Amino acid sequence: MKRIWLIRHGESIANAGEATQDHRNIPLSELGLKQAQSLALQIPRRPDLIVTSPYLRAQQTAMCTIGRFPDTVTGIWDCVHEFVYLAPATCVGTTSQQRRPRVINYWRQLDPDYIDGEGAESYRQLIGRIERTLSLLQRRPEQFILVFTHAQFIRNLLLVYENPGRPVEEYMAAFRRSRPVHNGQIVEITM
Repeated sequence: MKRIWLIRHGESIANAGEATQDHRNIPLSELGLKQAQSLALQIPRRPDLIVTSPYLRAQQTAMCTIGRFPDTVTGIWDCVHEFVYLAPATCVGTTSQQRRPRVINYWRQLDPDYIDGEGAESYRQLIGRIERTLSLLQRRPEQFILVFTHAQFIRNLLLVYENPGRPVEEYMAAFRRSRPVHNGQIVEITM
């Protein structure tokens, strides 16, 4: 049976409450760097494949594990990046607290086809990306795969993995009630 560990990146400066400029290049905080080191020590054996999101915080988290297992095949998969539902240009220089009213409004609307602006994606597009990711993981020959990714991506992937074939609207409605995934947390799925 194939084991896939979905690993949320360590604490980023955005998670720590700081304002950010570019959602793709948010670095880890000092705590996040320590979490990345701790995560690397939790891996019981050499993985067959290490995949990372293209976002800096996920790549920084993976670096300690890649350093521990330098012979492991690695890859950056764009399909496992975080869900970007607010237009990035409108978030420059803001904190998560400042964005919170917009986040609440987005999830209250429950419109899976809404796109907030340039660089944002719809919830339906996210689910399509998740379905492609699950299909890609299923086809991979490796048996122990680590995927360094993001909280909302993991939470939504678990909704699709545990309840395949549901309408996108059901996933979106269920998301806010889904289990949280904390910085540095490992979630295992099998295929």
